[in-house]
Amino acid sequence: MTSVPGLANHLPMLGRRVQLSFIVADLDAALRYWTEAMKVGPFIVIEKSADNRRIVHRGRDTAVEYSLAFSYLGDVQIELVHQTNDAPSPFKEFLESGRSGLQHIAFWPEDYEGTCRHLEQSGFKEVCAMYLRDGTRNVSYYETPDAVGTVVEIVPMTPARTAYFGRIKTLANTWDGSRPVRRFVNREAFLASGEGAE
Repeated sequence: MTSVPGLANHLPMLGRRVQLSFIVADLDAALRYWTEAMKVGPFIVIEKSADNRRIVHRGRDTAVEYSLAFSYLGDVQIELVHQTNDAPSPFKEFLESGRSGLQHIAFWPEDYEGTCRHLEQSGFKEVCAMYLRDGTRNVSYYETPDAVGTVVEIVPMTPARTAYFGRIKTLANTWDGSRPVRRFVNREAFLASGEGAE
């Protein structure tokens, strides 16, 4: 196979990691299916995942609350999203459309803002964004052109996120089937637990 000159310089725009995200109405049932039927685990459940961030959906602030569950299938991160209130969100829209399951693909670029600008210039429309307490945008959900056909999430791959996801991947790589679901109130509680630390 002949390499295309310069192509390697363009591929990392979206980052070298990917997540498949599934919206579920019943988190416990979904966790049972993924761990028992699909043999993926363990899942780290973060019960309070909004984490006091400002969330803007379709131009309006929303008080959405949700739990997230993470594991890995090889190098692909699997995320289960379960909304726990009735506030407007991409997750609620998806379930109310009569669907469940795969809702978005996430990419974690090094240049978050540059990647967002590129996607917006390429026909992507931001429908939801999340902001840190200091006002910095650090999550974007995009409706996409037909050629993509599913929501795309862009999240910056910060050192903190690399370490956090790295610990979850370590747990998945060494999982022996025990304790398939491990619950924590928030990310800080997971990190303080020492799970997945080398």
